[in-house]
Amino acid sequence: MELNERKLKILQAIVQDYIQTAEPIGSRTLTKKYNIGVSPATIRNEMADLEDLGFLTQPHTSAGRIPSDKAYRLYVDYLLQMKKIASFHRDTMRADLLKRFGEIEDLLQYSSRILSQLTNYTSIALAPQIKGSKLKHVQLVPIDGEHIIAMIVTDTGVIKKPLLKVTGGMDLEHTLKVSALLNDKLSGLTFQEIEQKLAADLKKEANEFSNIIETVVPEVFRTLEEIDDIELFLNGTTNIFNFPEFSDLLRAKSFLTMLEEKALISNLITATESEGISISIGSENPFQEAKDCSLVTASFKLEGNVIGWLSVIGPTRMDYSHVISVMDQVSSYINHLLKNR
Repeated sequence: MELNERKLKILQAIVQDYIQTAEPIGSRTLTKKYNIGVSPATIRNEMADLEDLGFLTQPHTSAGRIPSDKAYRLYVDYLLQMKKIASFHRDTMRADLLKRFGEIEDLLQYSSRILSQLTNYTSIALAPQIKGSKLKHVQLVPIDGEHIIAMIVTDTGVIKKPLLKVTGGMDLEHTLKVSALLNDKLSGLTFQEIEQKLAADLKKEANEFSNIIETVVPEVFRTLEEIDDIELFLNGTTNIFNFPEFSDLLRAKSFLTMLEEKALISNLITATESEGISISIGSENPFQEAKDCSLVTASFKLEGNVIGWLSVIGPTRMDYSHVISVMDQVSSYINHLLKNR
């Protein structure tokens, strides 16, 4: 049994109707709402074939049918006609992203907020991993007699400003000299290479500043260890209550509990290695907790390294056309900014 043009047309109508209404649909309703060009009896037979093929399911004793995960996958891959975002939204989005571009994690976090607002689903941002990144710049700034701020900048745009205590104090002249020494010896190196270089010769070259180096550098590395993990940001977590699938409080609670599992969400979003925008639907997700959800995810690279992800998560009855269109626009602006930073 093959999916001919008529079956595809009927399946597309069922998927789009269910996305909008969350209600099972029968042959008679399909005939009234959509210009398919055949009788209810013919549609009924075609729907029976689609059910046999695994594209439709029948909830409870309802006369109507709803799409399966297999149907959503076919819809996403072959039937989707992407919607265009209104030019106002495009222009506003681009201006907002340009204004917010500083740290990569700030850009991703703000972009996640835009995604949530424009799609009305829950959005997730995974900020850069520091592993494999290179040190771009270090600047020590004295605050008072015993404290300095160490501004640490990586090539992936991460900026950290830990407050450090230096026994014996450190004046402006010393901070400038130590900053110049650190940048001269360490700039452009990965943190693994820095660790090796420190062990080898940095302290020897520090001379009169060796005691300051011994105080500052371990604190710098402790700070780097703290950001060596993925940072996760959520927006629109309560949007799930807008969908009838999650009107059951236990089901909604299960969804919100899943979002609190940082390792699970991180693994869920980073599971795919595909370029551009990827889509995982229901049973395609590797974790049981996400079997009722779909994710539309974009990853971002800088100099060949993945530095972050954006994802929209919602019920399998997701408005894929709109979500993919919004994600495409947002990711395009982010990639443009990364290439021209």
